[in-house]
Amino acid sequence: MNSTELKQLLLLANRFKDGDLSIGGTSDEQLSDDARRHISSLTLAELTGAELLEDRVTEALNASLNNRLASELSNLTVAQLKRILLDAKAQSWTESYRDGLSSEAIAAVVKVMSDEELSRVSSALFNPLSGSEITIGAAGHFGSRIQPNSPGDDEDEILFSIFEGLSYGCGDVILGLNPASDDVDTIVRLEELLCSVVTRLELPTRFCVLSDIVKQTAARKHTRVDVGFQSLAGTSAAMAGMVGLDVDGLVEMAGGFDGLYFETGQGSEVTNGAAEGADMVTLESRTYGLARAIARLSADRLNRNERWQQPWMIVNDVAGFIGPEVFTTADQLVRACLEDLVMAKVHGLTMGLDVCSTFHMGIEPATLRSITESIVRSAAPAYLMAVPGNADPMLGYMTTSFREHPRLRRLAGRQITSIMQRRLNAMGLTAAMTDAAAGAPEKGDPVAYLYAAYKKAGGDRRSLDALCEAGRAKVAELQTRGFDLGLERDAASDFGEAAASQNRSERRMQAIYEHARRSLMARVDQGVMSEVSPGYLAVRSAAKSREDYLSHPASGERIRDEDVKLIAALYPTRRPRVQILISDGLNANAVNENVKETLASLKRELVQAGCHVGETDIVLENGRVRAGYHVGALLGADVIIHFIGERPGTGLNLLSAYVTYGRDHAGALRWDPLLDHSCTTAICGISRAGKHPVKAAAEVARVVRRMLTEQRSGVDLV
Repeated sequence: MNSTELKQLLLLANRFKDGDLSIGGTSDEQLSDDARRHISSLTLAELTGAELLEDRVTEALNASLNNRLASELSNLTVAQLKRILLDAKAQSWTESYRDGLSSEAIAAVVKVMSDEELSRVSSALFNPLSGSEITIGAAGHFGSRIQPNSPGDDEDEILFSIFEGLSYGCGDVILGLNPASDDVDTIVRLEELLCSVVTRLELPTRFCVLSDIVKQTAARKHTRVDVGFQSLAGTSAAMAGMVGLDVDGLVEMAGGFDGLYFETGQGSEVTNGAAEGADMVTLESRTYGLARAIARLSADRLNRNERWQQPWMIVNDVAGFIGPEVFTTADQLVRACLEDLVMAKVHGLTMGLDVCSTFHMGIEPATLRSITESIVRSAAPAYLMAVPGNADPMLGYMTTSFREHPRLRRLAGRQITSIMQRRLNAMGLTAAMTDAAAGAPEKGDPVAYLYAAYKKAGGDRRSLDALCEAGRAKVAELQTRGFDLGLERDAASDFGEAAASQNRSERRMQAIYEHARRSLMARVDQGVMSEVSPGYLAVRSAAKSREDYLSHPASGERIRDEDVKLIAALYPTRRPRVQILISDGLNANAVNENVKETLASLKRELVQAGCHVGETDIVLENGRVRAGYHVGALLGADVIIHFIGERPGTGLNLLSAYVTYGRDHAGALRWDPLLDHSCTTAICGISRAGKHPVKAAAEVARVVRRMLTEQRSGVDLV
């Protein structure tokens, strides 16, 4: 069987998910059953021998495979491998033989398993990090990453999210922050903030600002960066689009960190046009193989310099983050979580999940909580996300709340790491962290106490009582900003739900859900645009309707044919160096609320800097980020500033700016609708309650000036 035939067979064998349809998948269950029967009869040698893709990811996967073990396993069929993984001795067998299993073979075997079988395998396999106690990934462990995101990278919002999470026993795996601004200065500031929490409170955990490994490497010149982070994909084309690097560059940079955190998720290659005909499950398996390969290839390279030691490494699967172009039902999301857990564990990785949903998927909050509980019970992920409330306040998607974790730990019969348990016990947080409905710890309100301890360790001379009072005041103020912090801890029912806290939190979550659904269908207010930009040009993308746009992102990435000529003819004599584009994105209300103040400030800044800005702003209906690249190609501008309303689900209306320099290193225009996103610099979370429009405008103007001076953007602008 050649690679093309095998690629098609693997695609047809998938359990149905919407994302595979765009590359030729099928919803015909009989056709899929036939493909799975065929795959079951294939030997591992047949799967390993036919290279699906010719790229550096494939080369890295092959280089990291143990050839001796692969030879021993070569005559096994996929059906036989399935029986081995379902056997009671699967843990010891995988420890012995997993290095001889190719990523394609691992993908194949999960395709022929039912959901129940995947749960059995996942609940039996564990890849703990080193240590004899309950450590990350051990059989008795269930942990969390505190994700203390802030729409404006506000230090109080970040700190109190961490303190609230710790009060529920969260954060034993890592404190992982997604920055709203992705410049090196911000990364340095946030790394130092997280470091201060870990150091002052003596927390036995790691910390990470989830930028990209290029910017983190640059940040290491200015501060301590504890854990290197990078999103991974299953093709070289997708990796280049994410971070502008192929495997060699990733291996080199990964070698500079003693801790690594990789994030993945089915569908990223498909949505970015970089799947190269391979299906989502197989590409996800290749992603786990790439994580394994990076660690091993880094070891090989650095061992020659006699300075390498095994890195601390975790992987997180952000299942459900992309949207309805990948998954449209709860069943599809559950299937993806189970597949991904098994594939990662068989690869030997310590694997966590972000069981999540974007608001335009249409999965109700209560349904997502039920899915999360089911997966924790049946499939034993090493850890889950933990955020204030069930909605991330910056990224705008639904995931697991802090207060759910004590109950989930009880249901799973597992606990946080032993070393974190001891530290939280020492701080008097035992009752609060073991029961979501428990009262305050011995030393007072847990969040206020943690704030006081943090400030005392930093040299604050106020009394403990005064600091606790200041902490309570800050929590109250953050509640007025919409943060789900400091809710009541009333007596729990038999089901682990505290009535008052639950009702208040669920009402808040339902309100956010309804706000997000309204935002998704909002339209840009023509009156607002006429006021802020008289004479603007209104155009549309190729999306046939709002529903088409939400379900098929590619339709929003190009300007419709009727409007292409309008844009191309906009400047018949002198083309602008900088062009402003405004799109509704996923939340036109974000444009309506924030564009007036942002644009007024930005244009003043750019004029004062001597930038030639296009006289006519372009307003795009149903526009995605890549539509900005299409506009750049039509106008031949040096820089496109693309404002997009996005991230419905924060309870706020957040605007983002995607700023791109449109020339290559030789000075030639490089605009193309398929330009890699790694070429773009993002400034996110623009709103009065996040990154204030005036502050954001100044930041965008600084970025534009740098781009024009240094003639680069995106990951190159470090």
